[in-house]
Amino acid sequence: MNAPLAVILALWLALASPACRATQAWDARGIDPPRLELVMRIVVTCTAPERPAPESASKDGRRDEIWPIVGGRFTGKHIRGRVVPGGGDFPVTRPDGVTVIDALYRLKTDDGVTIIIHNRGLEYPGATPADFRYRLAPEFIAPQGKYAWLNRHTFVATLVYPVPESMRLARNESENDRLIEVYQVR
Repeated sequence: MNAPLAVILALWLALASPACRATQAWDARGIDPPRLELVMRIVVTCTAPERPAPESASKDGRRDEIWPIVGGRFTGKHIRGRVVPGGGDFPVTRPDGVTVIDALYRLKTDDGVTIIIHNRGLEYPGATPADFRYRLAPEFIAPQGKYAWLNRHTFVATLVYPVPESMRLARNESENDRLIEVYQVR
């Protein structure tokens, strides 16, 4: 058999193998599936949104509003404290219609340690506002020491809005809360 014919035959046999057939069922069982452990709940209090400019178009999409962060509380696995006023949530709706959550703020533990948190994620619209879902990937920047574990792990989070009544911190109609439940990926 000549070399080109052998190559063609080998290629045809490889493509005809069961591993390459489109009709073969997908085995969705992972070899090492991750586990999630709830490690922190953060209630973030924001004021009414601000319009960044008369025109909302920006280089990465449409930015209709900015949500200033004015406080909050957090509690979790060996950690608790308050949300430091001064951060913000800067959502953007990309040209493809997907809304990206982009919040940057600080946490101050009850023992005086400042931790930076950058929460980015996506909004998943529902039929009604109550059906909307938010999935985030928080990144923490903590100093060395007691809270350095936040620097060494991967986290995912949910954003719950409205916040359950028993967890609300907003003091008046111009404030609103968001609940961030942070899970460590194991």
